[in-house]
Amino acid sequence: MASAQGKTIIITGAAGGLGKAIANTFLGAGANVVVCDVNPARLASVNEEWGKTYADKFLTQQTDVTDEAAVQSLVDAAAAKFGRVDVLVNNAGVMDDFSPVGACSKEQWDRVLNVNLNGPFLTTKVAIAQFEKQEPAGGTIINIGSNASYHGFKSGAAYTVSKAGVMALTKSTAGFYGPKGVSCIALLLGGMSETNITDSFARGMHMEGFQAVQQSQSPFAPEKNVPIASVAKYCLFLTDKDIAPSANGSCIVFNKNWPEA
Repeated sequence: MASAQGKTIIITGAAGGLGKAIANTFLGAGANVVVCDVNPARLASVNEEWGKTYADKFLTQQTDVTDEAAVQSLVDAAAAKFGRVDVLVNNAGVMDDFSPVGACSKEQWDRVLNVNLNGPFLTTKVAIAQFEKQEPAGGTIINIGSNASYHGFKSGAAYTVSKAGVMALTKSTAGFYGPKGVSCIALLLGGMSETNITDSFARGMHMEGFQAVQQSQSPFAPEKNVPIASVAKYCLFLTDKDIAPSANGSCIVFNKNWPEA
């Protein structure tokens, strides 16, 4: 496994599911890891678990990624504790209820776009300011996208638009900041059964929308599941100093060929 010895990584939405798997992988590779989440119970559990093994190698902070002041506080705390920030992984996300645009409430639209798109915008903005002022300057941003980033009918309207926006944000950031030493990459992930994103379904589902999406593609089966450990290893690989600049601007499909290419 690649080494991340001495690097400082910020991972959003990382007190459980995919984010926690990414955090564990970077900790195992020697990185300093900063985890934020909105769920205080999950953060407390992470503190208890990692405190026994990683001691001063990690920091947790309750953070709403849609709040610019909270994001600034997170990045400042990471830099204060570890001296710099090298990597940002924009993992925090919520799912919609599969509502098509005509049935999507303004409340749901705002909630999903706020977390999934405004969140990465704010964290990227604040992280880049930190990347530019530290010495040596530079860093890497990995955005967690989805099949819905490039397929228009893989979820409801709000989630699809949010994840398409993440892909556009990745390319825009890569284009301007690549020459300044900042690499930005997106991972467009397929079906995963070990994440917390299905927490969103507690609000209910638009069954007609869900069934229409399901009927438009091949059925999801256990063998199509993308293991979160594999995603975490790939994130680590992408932060290698030789790989990140070469992958700058890439939006990499990582979905076990489901739905079929």
